Amino acid sequence: MRQFVLGALGFFLLAACGGSGSSVQPSASSGAPEKTSLKMGVGGQAQIIYLPATLADQLGYYRNEGISVEIDDLKGGSDALKALLGGSVDMVTGFYEHTIRTQTQGKFIEMVTLFDLYPGLVMMVGRQHADQVHSIKDLAGHPVGVTSPGSSTDEMVKYLEKKNGMAADAIPVVPIGSGSTAIAAITSGQVWAGVTVEPAASQMEKAGTAKAIYDTRTPGGTKEVFGGSWPAGGFYVQTDFVKQNPRTVQAMVRAGMRALKYLKTHGAADIADHLPASFYGGDKAAFVDTLKANLGMFSDTGLMPSDGPRIVFDTVKTADPKTDWSTVDLKKTYDNGFVQRAGV
Repeated sequence: MRQFVLGALGFFLLAACGGSGSSVQPSASSGAPEKTSLKMGVGGQAQIIYLPATLADQLGYYRNEGISVEIDDLKGGSDALKALLGGSVDMVTGFYEHTIRTQTQGKFIEMVTLFDLYPGLVMMVGRQHADQVHSIKDLAGHPVGVTSPGSSTDEMVKYLEKKNGMAADAIPVVPIGSGSTAIAAITSGQVWAGVTVEPAASQMEKAGTAKAIYDTRTPGGTKEVFGGSWPAGGFYVQTDFVKQNPRTVQAMVRAGMRALKYLKTHGAADIADHLPASFYGGDKAAFVDTLKANLGMFSDTGLMPSDGPRIVFDTVKTADPKTDWSTVDLKKTYDNGFVQRAGV
């Protein structure tokens, strides 16, 4: 009887942690993976927010799980999502918000590992216009760069417009990609401002070529912009794929969790030594400093926080009031079960 009670208690505790997602049973996700190779889409691989995916690859964690992973570096998060829905990639390292939006299109994807506790999105104003721009309202009628239309960077612009009583089309957005292409667009004056992430944001700040006016690299900055916690990057996958390949998903989650653990137990210099030179932007020492300052954004647990989905949902609804959001079921947008069973 004691064993039965303990077992039942464990079951209910697991269920209470939220996110049933695909409802895969524990026994179905143990054993050798169904797929020994898969393709991972990432909307800007060298961005720090998505670093755990590359770190897991460089440290051999995918291979340890019996899976060969090819990372497809795409221009932005919306491109990675399109690749997933179109079938050219099996899994994505991208922002949680996409799992919500796709439900309005009758398609279901779910986040199975959370990497980032907050998004790290920064709206940078180029030096040429720094004296003219102090808030989103000053950008009305002027081009603002985003990684790609429909991406989380684009979502931030639309959300800030709505939050500040502006028309949804008050600011013309321009796709500028990420990394060096985003830096070039902002510093050259091609756009008045641009939404980017690390390490690009710090590179421009240190060079004095741009300033931040909205900054979600910290919990406080995230609350100021979005009103609370805003879970961001992580592994997400189509629900049908999860049902057909639960052991593959479990293996990928274990690899991702090992990468998060490595990030929490090693210094920035050591982590940088395991990354491709493309992450450094030509200055490894500066990258190490930036990474050190941003290590706090990574999750300790890989779990979706209980208040996160609702706040992200409120953001996308505010940014896009024309879409019918009534059919969205947040419980189907993430599944904490794989992380809870990872044993890392």
